[in-house]
Amino acid sequence: MEENMKKWIGIFISLVLMAGTLISCSKSPTDNSQITPVDNKEVTSQDNTTNTPTPIEEQQEDSEEAWPRTIIDATGNEIVLETKPERIALLHVVYLEHFLALGAPPAAAALGNAQGNVEALESSELLWPYLKDEDIIMLGNSHNLSLEAVLAAQPDVIVTFYNPAGLEQYEQLLEIAPVIQINYSNTWQSQLMLCAQVMGLEDKAEEVIKNIEQLITETKETLEPYTDRTLALFRTDGKSFISQGMAKYYEVFGLTKPNGFTDAADTLSLETVAEMNPYYIVFQHNFEVATAFVKSMENNSLWKSLDAVKNNRVYYFDENMNSYGPLSLVLGAEKITDIYTK
Repeated sequence: MEENMKKWIGIFISLVLMAGTLISCSKSPTDNSQITPVDNKEVTSQDNTTNTPTPIEEQQEDSEEAWPRTIIDATGNEIVLETKPERIALLHVVYLEHFLALGAPPAAAALGNAQGNVEALESSELLWPYLKDEDIIMLGNSHNLSLEAVLAAQPDVIVTFYNPAGLEQYEQLLEIAPVIQINYSNTWQSQLMLCAQVMGLEDKAEEVIKNIEQLITETKETLEPYTDRTLALFRTDGKSFISQGMAKYYEVFGLTKPNGFTDAADTLSLETVAEMNPYYIVFQHNFEVATAFVKSMENNSLWKSLDAVKNNRVYYFDENMNSYGPLSLVLGAEKITDIYTK
């Protein structure tokens, strides 16, 4: 069943990538340091198994009838786009995979995570296969970006996620270009569709959504016999475990959490994790930070007593997968299926 699943995922990715063509646009960067970023991750898997989709190909031009158009964003604001945007700036990497799944890479995007440890995109198992041949300006850590950098990018549209606390900088961004805010708490389907509306790619979004929903259904069926196995997904500050019980994988793929595993980003001690004794341990985090944290415990008898450690069931996922968007779910389905069925 594992080989069939991998084969299906490979076919799915190829279809999505061939169906969506990269719109070669000059791109521009942006990120709002006052807009609270959602954690992003770039990591290499422990077993060095990588998912390398074929790069997205050039995309057909959209119908001229789609413009001008009015988009209603997460705040209820109506944003009028007179023509199709040529330069999209993402204030945070969280929506980069959404535009890549649509075959419409932005002009620029920023990286960043809550711990401030940002890896080079070349290390991203999730994003680099789509970006290695693209001329996208990466702006570094989203916490430190300036309005001057956004202005220099000359974006036609700025895309970010909704943050009520960023009103002052939002007003400044409006002087540069229209700003479209997306609600990160909405479903990945609705977030993808709003990104699609910016580019006039609603039909493509519907296709991607349909294919991924089918993949999710098949993945849940494959994993159903293993519901007795628990999986603990963590981030780390380099000193402790940070629980990620809110991760979409649990709900989407029907994974089982260890008893006592919290649904918030709580800091947990090794003693607490040992009491949970999860069947699988996964760090979805900056690879160097996560592996250094694990190495720091390699001589700890309590760590070595964990079932997952004794049986080599500690894994590392790309930290960019913390966005839980369309490409994250595809790669997550592959990696989780491989873990559970090997």
